[in-house]
Formats: sequence, C-alpha cells, structure tokens
Amino acid sequence: MWFDVEAAPLSFTESAPYRFENVVLIDASPARVFEIWASGEGQKDWFQDFVDNRWKTATRGAGAEREVELKLLTVKERFLVWEPGKRFTFTIYGITLPLVKAMVEDITFEPVGEHATRMTWRAHYTPSLLMRAIHPIGRMIFGELFKNSAEGLARYAKAHPT
Repeated sequence: MWFDVEAAPLSFTESAPYRFENVVLIDASPARVFEIWASGEGQKDWFQDFVDNRWKTATRGAGAEREVELKLLTVKERFLVWEPGKRFTFTIYGITLPLVKAMVEDITFEPVGEHATRMTWRAHYTPSLLMRAIHPIGRMIFGELFKNSAEGLARYAKAHPT
C-alpha cells in the first residue's frame, strides 16, 4: 500500500525541521562516485537493506522517477537536481510506510585532491504523525542506515575503481 508524501521542492533543504547528514571521504573521483550512485552499481553491496531499484522513466536526469525498495519499505523518488560529478537531489513522493510527510535527499560530490571525493549526503524531512510518536527510535534506526550506506559506498568505490 502506498502513502502519499508531499513532493517537496528543492527549497525544502533550507526549511526542513529535521535532517541527517553524513560526510565521507571516498577514494575515487567525483565522476566515478556519481556514476555508482546514478547507475545503481553494486547497491546490494554498499546500500544497507537495499533490495531493488526500478526506474519509472526512460531518461535519467532532473524530472526522472524511480522506486527504491529496501527490506523495510519502498519509496518513489523524483529527481530535482542532476549534475553529473557534482550533485543530485530527489524528493520522495510516495512511501509504503507512513514515516514522513515530506523528504528531500541531497547528495553532493566535491573533489579532494586529484582522485578523491568528499560526499555529503543530507536527508531533510518532516516526520509523519505516526513517526513523531517514535521519532527518537526511528531517527536512530534510519540515521544508522544512512551512515552505514555512506561508509559502504566508500568501501565499494575503493574496491571497484572503474
């Protein structure tokens, strides 16, 4: 069963009441790290609890849509920003567990030296009424999921340079 989520605009990153932030140094170029994310390469290896990634549009880029299935839930995403090697941002507009009212994930890739990337992964959100009742526990669970996945991506990129 799908629950609607407010398809928040990019400006939500400035006004969201809550966010997670994970910053990792990755031993790969920004172009390579973006490619791993954008293509879904190795997600079962590096993204905690990942099951499947289904594109709903033929093209990739701003406006493209996909569904990402995790063990616990599935989300519908619409890309707001798609700047290869630099940034991509998407809003969640559907979810199978009513955990958030609005959510935008913003991932940036900054070069560090000649062959490394500082990836900053921010998830901005407003919890649903249901989630507010258990927010500290949910925040801990999802905070770990984002942290472990960011660290997993760093390990994956190092092990798969091309």
